[in-house]
Amino acid sequence: MNKSTDSKHYLSATEQRRQEAYSRRIEMAKLAARRPVVAVPSNGEDDKMTSQPMNFTKGLPHDAYGLAARADYQSFRDALVEPKYDFPVPTAPQSQRRWESPLAGHYFTGLGPDPDAVAMAPAPRLGSSELCAEMAMVYAMALTRDIPFADLQDPATEIGFTLPAGHPNAGAPATVQHLVDELCKLSWINPNGNPIWFFGDAPTEHEQRRREANWDEKRTFSVKSLFRGSTEGAKRGPIVSQFMLLGTGSRQDETRTPEDGYIEDGAQSIDQRVDLAAEGLDFMRSWTDWLAIQRGARPATEEGDFVGTRFIKTPRDMATYVHFDQLYQAYLSACLILLGNSPKMDPGFPIESRRGHNSEGFATFGGPHILSIMPEVASRALRAVRRQKFQVHRRARPEVLAARLTQVANNAAGSMDQMAKAKLHAMLKELGHGSKYHPQKPAMLLTWIAEMNAAEDHDIECDTIKAEYTYLLPMAFREGSPMHAAYGAGHATVAGACVTILKAFFDPDWKLSEGTSMDGFVVPDAEGNLVAAADQADFARTTVAQELDKLAANISIGRNMAGVHYYTDYYDSLRMGERIAVGMLEEQLLGYTECVSMTLTGFDGEIIVLSTNGDGLVSGVTVTIEDKDGTQMPYEEWWVRNIAEFGEEVTSSLV
Repeated sequence: MNKSTDSKHYLSATEQRRQEAYSRRIEMAKLAARRPVVAVPSNGEDDKMTSQPMNFTKGLPHDAYGLAARADYQSFRDALVEPKYDFPVPTAPQSQRRWESPLAGHYFTGLGPDPDAVAMAPAPRLGSSELCAEMAMVYAMALTRDIPFADLQDPATEIGFTLPAGHPNAGAPATVQHLVDELCKLSWINPNGNPIWFFGDAPTEHEQRRREANWDEKRTFSVKSLFRGSTEGAKRGPIVSQFMLLGTGSRQDETRTPEDGYIEDGAQSIDQRVDLAAEGLDFMRSWTDWLAIQRGARPATEEGDFVGTRFIKTPRDMATYVHFDQLYQAYLSACLILLGNSPKMDPGFPIESRRGHNSEGFATFGGPHILSIMPEVASRALRAVRRQKFQVHRRARPEVLAARLTQVANNAAGSMDQMAKAKLHAMLKELGHGSKYHPQKPAMLLTWIAEMNAAEDHDIECDTIKAEYTYLLPMAFREGSPMHAAYGAGHATVAGACVTILKAFFDPDWKLSEGTSMDGFVVPDAEGNLVAAADQADFARTTVAQELDKLAANISIGRNMAGVHYYTDYYDSLRMGERIAVGMLEEQLLGYTECVSMTLTGFDGEIIVLSTNGDGLVSGVTVTIEDKDGTQMPYEEWWVRNIAEFGEEVTSSLV
């Protein structure tokens, strides 16, 4: 072939490639457009309650009772829903903090689901049994913030409080079992309870799944399910995932073992130890501090806040990790650990079917591929969850609900709506307010929280708050919660997305005990070393995917341990993140020119298989779902399973 002919041939091939690339991009858009979209409203509280007692108003001007003016909130809401990119919203005069990416949910993305193509069910309403249980759980986490996780699995562990007057063993040390017993008195947590549901008469299927996720394998709430996640893997073995403790060893130092806690990251090492926050250092326990934070104050970290480093051992340590982490950091570390352990990749990858030949995964289906796609899906997750936070739900943080309970308990609610006060009274009644001990109500939780706050100054400018009725939530962070709403949770959405990517890339049957450097579950001991956990019963049958599910729960619920999120923030955000990742992987299949499949277990136990025949057409891409009971579920039904009961499907003329 002469030079001229060769050039023409090359140009022709290039043009053909451009046409095919264009065609595949169009197919990606068609694929995204065929997914169902459900418009899900908020729970309606910002319209029904003019004082916004449970809406996100942090950073707006607040009166002495911590209430924002209706006009200021409406201006804020309008600027969020109908983007005014100069954002003309009033802020409190002393506000030093700024809202974090409030308009990111309006942005578009070229790969993966649009931020408006995924959604979350409405948040539990004020006065509901679910919200009451969520607040009780956050209180319980604050009470036990400095107790080692291993001790929280022992019902006899003392929690630092005494049993109050009226209890049969009044004055004796309270234990983890007493704490669990108190939580079991709540109608939402007790399997035999009769909770108040979202729509009143009967539960939605989604509410029922969310309620049952709190229970253990015996369908009860016990020490085994305390502070655990909603998945099977999250409830196995020690509370803290091995991916947050172990390292990989070292190519430079043969004496360094995974139990030394260093992860090789290229030519450097990552130390799994975290900054150690001082024990007992909790914040926002006075009304003055709480109100300043709502108005946007930015307290500075002070000397003595951190007193060293150690492996994650207590809820406070976990809260510290999720205070400062990059949102995909834990999953990057987990991936590096797995890649350093002769990894078993998904058997549906073409590179796996060619094992024994002269090729291996790298740019595709290898380390660089997975390590780059995780941060990419994290960015998609953050935009989607910002849309839920700011453009849809605008749910106040637990620190606000705790203040509202305190106000109503002390008849110091200012101009709060009568409807809101009535619902808060109902929640106080279920929580046992006003009684030192009650055999059917968890009154001890409020008693112990008031004891934590007892040394603080509580008076509102115009009213007095009784010390025994001070139910403010002790926070792990000086600044309380971030400058964005509670629902959904950024950490949990990113957790759902990143862990789904990891589960899709690695063999779903890979066990921790097979082909990894793990010999058994480890936990930190009193000297700060990693040692074998007392209970190894689940180790041999635990898969890598299940331990990754636990990692997702640790990071997500770690935010609850800090006081900044509720359980539903974790539960629903995790599943939204899963769908973002599945959608992104599905679209990427259209870029492959050979047969590829990926198999993973979803957070609700379903088997998800994504595959392509490589022809670059939507018809050549399939997603099959086998529910945990073995039945086949249409992909479109799975996509909207958690939201279909709460909104209306948006019909499309695009496909």
